Amino acid sequence: MTIKGTLKINKSERNRTFIVFTFFGIWMLIIVVFLIKLQVFNYEKYTARIKAQSNRIFKLHPKRGTIYDVHGEILAISVKTKSLFLSNKNKDQSLALFKQLKKKISLTYKKQRDIFKRIKKGRNFIWIKRKLSEREFLRLSKIKKNKDYKSVIDYIEEYKRVYPQRQLASHIVGGVGIDEQGLSGIEYELNSDIIGKGGKVEVLTDAKHRVFDLKYIDKPIPGKDIYLTIDNSVQYFVEKELSRVVKTQNAKGGTVIVMNSETGTILAMASYPFFNPERISKTNKNVIKNKAISFRYDPGSTFKVILAASALENDICYPQQVFNCYNGVYKIRDRTIYDVHPYAKLSFEDIIIYSSNIGAALIGQKIGKRKYYNSIKEFGFGAKSGIKLPGEEKGTLHPLKKWSSVSIAYLSHGYEVIVTPIQMIRSFNVIASGGYLIKPVIIDRISGIQNIDKEKVKIMDRSTLQRISSIMTDVVNIGTGKKTKIAGIDIAGKTGTAKKVKGKKYRKIYVSSFGGFFPAKNPKITMFVVIDEPKNQFYGGDVAAPLFKSIAEKLLIYLRIFPELDEKNEVRI
Repeated sequence: MTIKGTLKINKSERNRTFIVFTFFGIWMLIIVVFLIKLQVFNYEKYTARIKAQSNRIFKLHPKRGTIYDVHGEILAISVKTKSLFLSNKNKDQSLALFKQLKKKISLTYKKQRDIFKRIKKGRNFIWIKRKLSEREFLRLSKIKKNKDYKSVIDYIEEYKRVYPQRQLASHIVGGVGIDEQGLSGIEYELNSDIIGKGGKVEVLTDAKHRVFDLKYIDKPIPGKDIYLTIDNSVQYFVEKELSRVVKTQNAKGGTVIVMNSETGTILAMASYPFFNPERISKTNKNVIKNKAISFRYDPGSTFKVILAASALENDICYPQQVFNCYNGVYKIRDRTIYDVHPYAKLSFEDIIIYSSNIGAALIGQKIGKRKYYNSIKEFGFGAKSGIKLPGEEKGTLHPLKKWSSVSIAYLSHGYEVIVTPIQMIRSFNVIASGGYLIKPVIIDRISGIQNIDKEKVKIMDRSTLQRISSIMTDVVNIGTGKKTKIAGIDIAGKTGTAKKVKGKKYRKIYVSSFGGFFPAKNPKITMFVVIDEPKNQFYGGDVAAPLFKSIAEKLLIYLRIFPELDEKNEVRI
């Protein structure tokens, strides 16, 4: 009995055990199948999902290429800086931390409010301020860290754009935004070369979304270095003199361009008022505009150089040819043209030397619409110069079909045509360079590779050049440009005074200008000066010409350009 009962119990236990192990085996099999499916077949899917939930990847700005002047002086450079972020693990602690932080750094009210909202929403990673100044970083380092705090502040290393020369050449160099994107000037024009390739940083968070580590991925590639044709020293005294004259004349603004006559390379390009590129986001857009390439205006009498070139090149006039100048009042159709100083008769060359508007209108009528239009086009007007700077305007040259019966008379003394200073210096440089229309160059080389963007087209004969150069030299010696004269150096130039349009009418608001080159017989430097809306004086010969002279005097010393002595005065050793 006992044995049999015992056997029955063992058999029952075996059955139960079998059933338990069977269910256990099936359960294990299900788990194994699930794990295989999860870790083998759906591994990439769930790994990506987990990473997306726990980690965030931020792009880091690369080191932008450095911008230099022609001699290697730094105009713009990227330096390492710290960017501050908050690891928001506890809202109350984060708010307490932020109250300390905002006392140490400069933040707008809008930015403070945005950070406050992000903390309240429980965002785990919050930028407090990108690219701290050195002073801000030092202030932050004095904050005592609470070891009991779960919320913490930390830093990510980035690059910040710095301009060691501050406002010097600001309109040429330009500036960048918070994300290192070029906003103006060379920074914008060559952004794809300068910017390089950015890196990435992965912010690692735990299951509770707390930041515990930073992992740097994708090594950044620095951008290319840019060497400009600008000479820092020339740029400095050009800006200084321009600023002085604009302030003295209580003018709205102004611009000066200095060019190498032979090559068309720009030694200096100043536009007033200046600005600090490091504060470009807070600078008025009109101030950021480079007047040298974007200022549109009627050129006035400086355009008579183009008129004279057209007349001589087309063999329409000769220097001693005499014109009746109607004693300062000339009626054409329903219009009247006046001369400031009335003349009965003037020769062709005296019309340019003494800047007679009436004489210019008569010369234009002799040339004729078609030939004069073609000459203006040949000198590059109505089209961009092609200089590698953003924001260049092309001016306005109406097609012949839109010319009225009086258009040629007004175009002859610089009205009914809209130009830019870069177009004017380029046209004057045709005479200085030996008859070539040269594309202005402002980039010398990129990362050591010489810039080959040099274009020139022959548009004038040597005989024409000699006659125009002689007339322009007399403008300075005996004509309207006498305040440009420098002892021992012949300067060839032309003054300009033009009214501005306000409300579709020309008003007594002026643009004063002077363009020229020196030494006249062997030109090294071509320069053009424009002063916008001078209040105290307004004639080009009184406002722009003296500025041209003051800059030219410094250039002669700096570039070691010495007076050309006659053979009888040469010193022989």
